[in-house]
Amino acid sequence: MTGIATGTLSFRYCTYNDKPVARDGRYFGQRWMYKTNSDRQHVLIVRNCGHALLCILLLLVAAGCTPLRAPGDSDASPRSARSKALQGDHAAASRDYLDLAVASTGAQRERYLIFAAGELYLANDLDSARRILADIGTEPDPNNLDIWAEVTALMKLSEGDAQGALSVLNRVSETTDGNTARRILRLRADALFRLGRPEAAVATLIQREALLNRRQEIADNHRLIWSGLQESGSNISRDTAGRGDAVLEGWLELGYIGYSKRGSLSNLRTGLEEWRQQNGSHPANADLLDEILESLGAFSSYPNSVAMLLPLSGRQQRIGEAIRDGYLAAHFSLGQEADRPTIHFFDTARNGAPAAYQQAIISGAEFVVGPLLKNEISDVAGLADSSNTTTLALNYAADEFDAPAGFYQFALAPEDEARGVVIRATGEGLFNAVVLVPDTDWGQRVLLAFQDELDDRGGKLLAARAYPTDTPDFSVAIREILLLNESYARRERLAANIGKRLEFEPRRRQDVDFIFVAANAATAKLIRPQLRFHYAGDIPTFATSNVYQPGSKNNADINGIVFPDIPWLLEPNQSVADDQAVLTRHWGTGIQRRARFYAMGYDTYHLTAILNGRTNTGLLAMNGMTGRIYMDRTGRLHRELRWARMERGRPRTLPDTVQGLSQDAVMVIGR
Repeated sequence: MTGIATGTLSFRYCTYNDKPVARDGRYFGQRWMYKTNSDRQHVLIVRNCGHALLCILLLLVAAGCTPLRAPGDSDASPRSARSKALQGDHAAASRDYLDLAVASTGAQRERYLIFAAGELYLANDLDSARRILADIGTEPDPNNLDIWAEVTALMKLSEGDAQGALSVLNRVSETTDGNTARRILRLRADALFRLGRPEAAVATLIQREALLNRRQEIADNHRLIWSGLQESGSNISRDTAGRGDAVLEGWLELGYIGYSKRGSLSNLRTGLEEWRQQNGSHPANADLLDEILESLGAFSSYPNSVAMLLPLSGRQQRIGEAIRDGYLAAHFSLGQEADRPTIHFFDTARNGAPAAYQQAIISGAEFVVGPLLKNEISDVAGLADSSNTTTLALNYAADEFDAPAGFYQFALAPEDEARGVVIRATGEGLFNAVVLVPDTDWGQRVLLAFQDELDDRGGKLLAARAYPTDTPDFSVAIREILLLNESYARRERLAANIGKRLEFEPRRRQDVDFIFVAANAATAKLIRPQLRFHYAGDIPTFATSNVYQPGSKNNADINGIVFPDIPWLLEPNQSVADDQAVLTRHWGTGIQRRARFYAMGYDTYHLTAILNGRTNTGLLAMNGMTGRIYMDRTGRLHRELRWARMERGRPRTLPDTVQGLSQDAVMVIGR
């Protein structure tokens, strides 16, 4: 069933101070298309009208539309809340919405509470968001059902409850806001993909596409369909015909080809080309298919011979073996490809990296991967310059130098993670930081990267202390960064003046927005409880991925810490699970503890094809198992990671991009 629904204004809240509400300087009179999904059960209707002012009058008469209330004595306003949400200060936006809720009644009060819960979700205060949603209950006012369902579904998806999210979203049969409709349909498709129902998910995204006007939005919607089909590919039926919808059938057939032939690049390319010939008018048969085929070209240009320089004995043996095994797992996952490279391994722990590099070149290597250790990279770079052989080092050099053409550096660098912490924190409106790092060279590198990024983004480093690594007691450093010593000193002075012992609760500094802790898993489990003991348990705390040991279960002591990590660990979708199964089959369950290095080896294999024969830097991006990989102008490859918050001893994935849920749905007054 298709059609156009008309007759209702696109917004419920219609007036403010007896004036019609406009958004972005104009009234809304668009015509919104709608379709049913393939289940023929849940139709999302986006209503509109042809003349906005007439609709305002009709809606006021027929529905008794309640005007937005003035905020009273509070400084909060819908405009200020939305502005803070757009700036990424979600905690402040939630406070404004709570203030507005206090000054409101009925359905409008409930609406502000829902917005507050959404902003708290994005501020990573999930407990507070849950409490607000629990207070609202499961039967919101009908005028608030769409935004309540959106926020509730986000919470349930973040908790892994895809069925619960879908049940909530399916209660929304119509909405009066086009942007809300697009978001709800995207969430509904996400839940369906996770539940292994790709046909219904694709139908939902096709319905969503009817609400999109911009070419880029439509292209992004196509990418969502393709990505979802790859993640739930095992549930795609081989027989995709007979559904009565050529677009839906074409998408499912394309998804089946992509999933079933993924083990062979040549078979996959052939299948995609045949699909293109048979589906000339399909929406995917344009930019999306061109992107897919182009990426296949990048992933299939392997050199004939690859040499890997790794420490396969000595102190770094386990790390070297993990990278090697990840590289081989990616190699095997290609299937019986004729153009797969021959791989030779050289142990840098025996005679050093320079000797191993020279031996690799003599043996005819066209591409060199390694070395791994920082102090070996600059020596190898000089040899690479003279040999004119493309080289991908697996670390960043200890000192910066002018890398020769065709020389690249790829690292699981804690400095990148420290910069990512700053980007995440400032994106959430947190700018004043205190830092704890170990008194090691590693700690100083992390601190320097953190401070540089914080300065660049307008933040302020209030205090930083290096803690000793040979003691379980970190109270001295914690007291210093929180200025608790000053509080204790004031007590001592007062007690001395009056000559009596005082009952006393110290007061920590109040200007701290967030704490950054650089620590390994064992140390973090000691520091986090001590922060709570010293009255800092309520301050947002960030860390690098080192705080989480993959495969560990006793992580309750670090509950609440936010940290970045690789998709391989945080997003075990169908594709990742298949790759992990390859590793487990060949090398056993011990892969978990060294999963980051296995993933590094896996990504390195695909980077071998992308970088093979390349002589320039920049303009490179790849979604890998270790994150979204991109290159800077010096030939260094960096990673953008996924984010998680430790809850109940387990990492819970957080949203990638921090965006205000209410930025499109809340009324903006006075624009």
